[in-house]
Amino acid sequence: MRILIDGYNLMYAVGLMAKKLGPDRFRKARLRFLNKLVDALGSVDAHQTTVVFDAADPPHDLPSETTHKGITVVFAVDEENADAQIERLIAQHPTPKTLTVVSSDHRIRQAATRRKAKAVTADDFLARLEAPPAPKTQSKPDKESHKERVLSPRESAYWQQVFGDLDDDPATHEALRPDPSLLTDADIAALEREIEREFGS
Repeated sequence: MRILIDGYNLMYAVGLMAKKLGPDRFRKARLRFLNKLVDALGSVDAHQTTVVFDAADPPHDLPSETTHKGITVVFAVDEENADAQIERLIAQHPTPKTLTVVSSDHRIRQAATRRKAKAVTADDFLARLEAPPAPKTQSKPDKESHKERVLSPRESAYWQQVFGDLDDDPATHEALRPDPSLLTDADIAALEREIEREFGS
């Protein structure tokens, strides 16, 4: 777990808790919230995120802890409320310095800070999710990379030791011997002059 979210606190910041909702509409709003959260986080972050809800109107066909498209969803049925559940999860986290806790609740933020976890308000978290990705900056070409690199004496000695014996290798001399079937620059120049004399005006 890398992100721990106070579910109803973030839903309130989104505007999904602004008015009274019946149990059925409340569950639909919660499901819509989770779907949007998965889309905003992306698959990788979603699988490292836990969202905790109060036990009010939990889905009767689901256990107290389940997953939704990668996100771990916890209903605080075994605790007094979601705050107590989140505090317990913070206290039990094996590496709290890697944890980001999302809540505007002062009590939860204090619990996160005590364990050196990062505390982020719901509004700040939403702003980060909605911010467009920073454009990729193209690095300027390194002028030095286009210059011919001169080997140091030590490097020259090393490569001479590795490849020096090629000078005495007959196969190397054979491979580098000019192919007599190929035209030389002089041959090409003579042909051009002959063509020009024959077809030129």
